[in-house]
Amino acid sequence: MNSNIIKSIAGLALLAASLGAYASTYSGECTDKPKSEWKSTTDIKAHFEAQGYTVGKIKASGSCYEVYAKDKDGKRVELFVSPADASVVGRAGTK
Repeated sequence: MNSNIIKSIAGLALLAASLGAYASTYSGECTDKPKSEWKSTTDIKAHFEAQGYTVGKIKASGSCYEVYAKDKDGKRVELFVSPADASVVGRAGTK
Protein backbone atom coordinates (compact mmCIF):
# COMPACT_ATOMS: atom_id res chain seq x y z
CA MET A 1 0.00 0.00 0.00
CA ASN A 2 1.04 3.55 -0.61
CA SER A 3 2.39 5.24 2.53
CA ASN A 4 0.09 8.27 2.01
CA ILE A 5 -2.96 6.00 2.03
CA ILE A 6 -1.77 4.31 5.22
CA LYS A 7 -1.21 7.68 6.88
CA SER A 8 -4.67 8.85 5.81
CA ILE A 9 -6.34 5.71 7.16
CA ALA A 10 -4.44 6.03 10.45
CA GLY A 11 -5.45 9.68 10.75
CA LEU A 12 -9.11 8.89 10.13
CA ALA A 13 -9.02 6.09 12.71
CA LEU A 14 -7.57 8.45 15.32
CA LEU A 15 -10.22 11.06 14.53
CA ALA A 16 -13.03 8.51 14.84
CA ALA A 17 -11.67 7.26 18.16
CA SER A 18 -11.42 10.76 19.61
CA LEU A 19 -14.96 11.64 18.57
CA GLY A 20 -16.29 8.44 20.11
CA ALA A 21 -14.79 9.34 23.46
CA TYR A 22 -17.00 12.42 23.61
CA ALA A 23 -20.12 10.87 22.10
CA SER A 24 -23.51 10.93 23.73
CA THR A 25 -24.16 8.12 26.18
CA TYR A 26 -27.48 9.09 27.78
CA SER A 27 -30.47 7.10 26.63
CA GLY A 28 -33.13 8.28 29.09
CA GLU A 29 -35.89 10.84 28.79
CA CYS A 30 -35.35 14.37 30.05
CA THR A 31 -38.87 15.79 29.92
CA ASP A 32 -42.36 14.99 28.74
CA LYS A 33 -43.21 18.68 28.25
CA PRO A 34 -43.98 19.89 24.72
CA LYS A 35 -41.28 21.92 22.98
CA SER A 36 -43.44 25.02 23.34
CA GLU A 37 -42.69 24.84 27.10
CA TRP A 38 -38.93 24.34 26.77
CA LYS A 39 -36.48 27.02 27.86
CA SER A 40 -34.44 28.54 25.07
CA THR A 41 -30.83 27.50 24.57
CA THR A 42 -29.89 31.08 25.49
CA ASP A 43 -31.59 30.65 28.88
CA ILE A 44 -29.92 27.26 29.40
CA LYS A 45 -26.51 28.75 28.55
CA ALA A 46 -27.03 31.63 31.01
CA HIS A 47 -28.13 29.15 33.71
CA PHE A 48 -24.93 27.11 33.45
CA GLU A 49 -22.63 30.09 33.02
CA ALA A 50 -24.05 31.47 36.28
CA GLN A 51 -22.87 28.22 37.89
CA GLY A 52 -19.31 28.71 36.61
CA TYR A 53 -19.39 26.61 33.44
CA THR A 54 -17.95 27.82 30.15
CA VAL A 55 -20.62 26.71 27.70
CA GLY A 56 -19.71 25.83 24.15
CA LYS A 57 -22.47 24.16 22.19
CA ILE A 58 -26.02 23.26 23.18
CA LYS A 59 -28.10 21.00 21.00
CA ALA A 60 -31.50 19.38 21.24
CA SER A 61 -31.46 15.59 21.17
CA GLY A 62 -34.72 13.76 21.68
CA SER A 63 -36.32 15.18 24.82
CA CYS A 64 -33.01 16.57 26.11
CA TYR A 65 -30.60 19.38 25.60
CA GLU A 66 -26.99 18.29 25.38
CA VAL A 67 -24.74 20.94 26.91
CA TYR A 68 -21.08 20.79 25.94
CA ALA A 69 -19.07 22.84 28.39
CA LYS A 70 -16.03 23.14 30.63
CA ASP A 71 -16.47 23.07 34.37
CA LYS A 72 -14.82 25.43 36.87
CA ASP A 73 -11.62 23.36 36.67
CA GLY A 74 -11.51 23.54 32.87
CA LYS A 75 -12.54 19.89 32.43
CA ARG A 76 -14.76 19.11 29.43
CA VAL A 77 -18.22 17.88 30.36
CA GLU A 78 -21.29 16.83 28.45
CA LEU A 79 -24.49 17.34 30.42
CA PHE A 80 -27.92 15.99 29.56
CA VAL A 81 -30.38 18.63 30.64
CA SER A 82 -34.14 18.85 30.95
CA PRO A 83 -35.15 21.67 28.63
CA ALA A 84 -38.20 22.34 30.81
CA ASP A 85 -36.33 23.33 34.00
CA ALA A 86 -32.56 23.17 33.20
CA SER A 87 -32.00 20.31 35.65
CA VAL A 88 -29.12 17.93 34.90
CA VAL A 89 -30.51 14.44 34.36
CA GLY A 90 -27.30 12.77 33.19
CA ARG A 91 -23.65 13.19 32.29
CA ALA A 92 -21.65 11.59 29.51
CA GLY A 93 -19.51 8.78 30.80
CA THR A 94 -21.54 8.24 33.97
CA LYS A 95 -24.54 6.07 34.68
